[in-house]
Amino acid sequence: MDNIPKTDNSVLLELADKMKKDASRENRLFFIQKLLGSSLMLPVMVSPEPVNNTIPEDAKVSFISMKTGSGLNYLVTFTSMEEMNKWNKNPNKLYFIRRYESIKRIVTEDKEGYDGFVIDPCGCNIAVKKDFLEGVERVNDPTMIIRPERVETEGNVGLMAVKEAPKALTQALTEYMRGRKCIRSAYIMQTVRKGEDKAIPIIIIDFISEGKGLKEEFDGIAAAAHTVIKKGESIGLMPSFDKVARESIKGIEPFYKK
Repeated sequence: MDNIPKTDNSVLLELADKMKKDASRENRLFFIQKLLGSSLMLPVMVSPEPVNNTIPEDAKVSFISMKTGSGLNYLVTFTSMEEMNKWNKNPNKLYFIRRYESIKRIVTEDKEGYDGFVIDPCGCNIAVKKDFLEGVERVNDPTMIIRPERVETEGNVGLMAVKEAPKALTQALTEYMRGRKCIRSAYIMQTVRKGEDKAIPIIIIDFISEGKGLKEEFDGIAAAAHTVIKKGESIGLMPSFDKVARESIKGIEPFYKK
């Protein structure tokens, strides 16, 4: 079927359940973060049928979709074989395993008129709409970015590499982050806010899990930073899954890594 290894989607399901119970910005953002790195199972129909588990070169492969009562057409995906069996118990059913980016391409570039894709229709039953798939690549909402200081991406000169990172700041943050299991790594960049000429540090955080919640985690990091920065100075905080942050740290070494 596919040589992409199966992945454990248990955390994705936990975050989906959490988001359904409380659709806060923090819960939605951490669900998005996990979804972007996930692989899902897609049931398929192959004609003619495979022989000895081999798909003929001229075979036609079709994906499965479901229509809602309002007429929306969703590509069907599953987080595990157990979830797929709730939908179809046929032991010989065919499926592919595809990463998020591949699923996004199927939905956005298709000729079947998909309105999005649904995850575990007989389980968590979460629909991810096409406009969400397109919008998640433009995550620039300033309310996602900083607590307590907020950096507006629009109107800035962008995020730039730091030639010499402030040692006191990176040491204080490294010490704090060692005690936070939810932080995988951290990067330091800088930007110049609109109307100013002095660059301020921007700390980009790569989270493993949600910890206390995005706002609480940023508050804790900001508090650690304020133990060493001078009065009147400020920093910015951004999650690594923000598009601007994600692009800026390519090729940059983190100052902290778990």
